Amino acid sequence: MDRQIIVNSIPGEKRMAILEEGRLVEFSLFRTSDQNCLGNIYRGTVKRIVHGMQSAFVEFGHERTGFIYLRDLRQDISYEEFEKNLKDDDDDEDGNGESAPAVAAPVPEYVKEGQQIIVQVIKEPIGQKGARLTTHATLTGRFAVLMPTIRHLGVSKKITDPDIRRDMHDLAKRTVEKGYGVIIRTMAGSAPRQIVEREIVQLIKKWRTVQDNFKKGKSEELISEAVSPVVEAIKNTYTDDLGDIICDDKDDHDEALKYVSAFIPERKSAVRLYDLPYPIFEYYGIEAEIDKTLGKKLWLKSGGFIYIEQTEALTVVDVNTGKFLGTGSLEQTVLKTNLEAADEIAYQLRLRNIAGIIVVDFIDMRQHNNRMKVIRALESALERDPARNTVYQFTRLGLIQITRKRTSESALATLTESCPYCGGTAHILSRESVGFKIVREILRQNQLYNVRRFRVEAHPDIVFMLEHAFSKEFKEVCRTHKVTVDLRSDGTIHREHFVVSEA
Repeated sequence: MDRQIIVNSIPGEKRMAILEEGRLVEFSLFRTSDQNCLGNIYRGTVKRIVHGMQSAFVEFGHERTGFIYLRDLRQDISYEEFEKNLKDDDDDEDGNGESAPAVAAPVPEYVKEGQQIIVQVIKEPIGQKGARLTTHATLTGRFAVLMPTIRHLGVSKKITDPDIRRDMHDLAKRTVEKGYGVIIRTMAGSAPRQIVEREIVQLIKKWRTVQDNFKKGKSEELISEAVSPVVEAIKNTYTDDLGDIICDDKDDHDEALKYVSAFIPERKSAVRLYDLPYPIFEYYGIEAEIDKTLGKKLWLKSGGFIYIEQTEALTVVDVNTGKFLGTGSLEQTVLKTNLEAADEIAYQLRLRNIAGIIVVDFIDMRQHNNRMKVIRALESALERDPARNTVYQFTRLGLIQITRKRTSESALATLTESCPYCGGTAHILSRESVGFKIVREILRQNQLYNVRRFRVEAHPDIVFMLEHAFSKEFKEVCRTHKVTVDLRSDGTIHREHFVVSEA
């Protein structure tokens, strides 16, 4: 698979797109004002312990406190417990786990308020939720994952050659003997052993630096920053899949080239500095694809379409045949549309970084084997997604539920903000509703305070409605109640707001 990494940078913002076989599959946006913190390690202070939730809030230098389960503060935790903690946290978010996980020992044994601890961000702040933290930091490289607080030896199951597995096992064993845990990643199987060893040594040195920085300071602050998004993308791409890495900023180019030269020297020529006058995202057709991620309605090749609606609690996807009439039976027409939709839904979840609970309303199918074909197609398409996900069987209402691991905001949340008019509801009062509210306010003040002369300041649309669309009715109100009204347009006023005062 040809996997290209395209990076566009301007002061204050960095955008990164990943293309697979020329198709945009991932888009990430990083702004200096957003305080992107996933993977960062901080010196934190335990601010408050919430016994009922078996959790604590930790100040770590950001505006909002971070959240940590007390079970993550145990120092004698095993790798199996560590993995289960992460999985349980995902289940809690998806509504399938326990809201207050139990721990085996009293709270004071783990932490005290005011205590300083090393914490790593494993989920960025999302919506109104603060960052999710852990004390069991992991340092991830291209070939290995170092776990400084958990003694565990692991070799990727995808390394199947017995000789290579034996070498990697011996290498990992020496690391564990030094008091660290390590997992050898799949990419280590095809890399020179000395490069893998060198990376593990670098990760150990990095952790020792983290410990030194923690001891030196006193306040909450960043003590180790995660690798840049560009390096992270390269690090998680197999060598055989790694295509061009193209940056329009020299600093990004130099950083990518430095990393590739150290760990994938045979791919140095893939790192290029873009110097054409045409904007890089427009040159590669990425800009138009990003604009599409803001749309709710997406057409399928056959003429059907899917409709995506994101809410605070979950995401709903509706599948429709649209313009597609088919040439065979109704069941076959529906099946073809649903299969197309399954592939597109998996693609859109990854591209838009939609996570949490996703409910899909496929078109009803009568035959059980056709429903199973759709589920298998959806599961197959989601296998290409690096984020962990689970597909559940059709419910009695004909819905499919998907859960997808969440680590950061969706593309929609990153690129947009709530409408200043509707506040995110997608609805505002109609012009007529606001106009009649003004009439009622005039009558209220007239009856209570005997006001006869009024000045009304409102949005131009509302003034136009009163002066033209409902001018006859408005004049009748003024004549009946013997009042005069001076209507004034103000384009700076919210369309739902107005001021009624005595003239």
